[in-house]
Amino acid sequence: MLSLNHFTKTYQKILFALFLSVVFLLITAVSRNTVKQAGGIACFFIAGILILAVLKVLFLEFVRNQKLSQKGKKVFELLHMGFGWMTFIFVIYHSLYFLSLAFWPENNISPNYYVTGVLALIPMSLVITSGLDKNIMAKSKEVKSVYFNHLIVTMLLAVLIIIHINFQ
Repeated sequence: MLSLNHFTKTYQKILFALFLSVVFLLITAVSRNTVKQAGGIACFFIAGILILAVLKVLFLEFVRNQKLSQKGKKVFELLHMGFGWMTFIFVIYHSLYFLSLAFWPENNISPNYYVTGVLALIPMSLVITSGLDKNIMAKSKEVKSVYFNHLIVTMLLAVLIIIHINFQ
């Protein structure tokens, strides 16, 4: 089974996720509707991540058992990471398809849609790298600033996604 655990370097994980995106694109690109849905699914994964963050805080607030608290925290972090990687895969899949359409002359998609999509890719890449930095720097004193950056860029991403959706 393919897993991100086999890859130790950040660039290997990103390339693996990009490879999966291309595979999904080749398998299902026969329908534009499927690719549009991938963008929507990515939004649901982002919402799921935000819900997980709230549930994690509530869980850690109310559970007093140290052992259970640590296990729960690991489960929430694993789900967060999994949802994050799935979001990345769906976004890349969605992006590759629509960027490839930009080169077809019969394309009837607004240039604004492309521009807002590309602009949304910038904070998406920053969210991923700041999330990886948080994992890499887990023992560093700078984790709080990386977490803050991760959160702020995620909010910017959400705003750009909303703008992108409204330019369809």
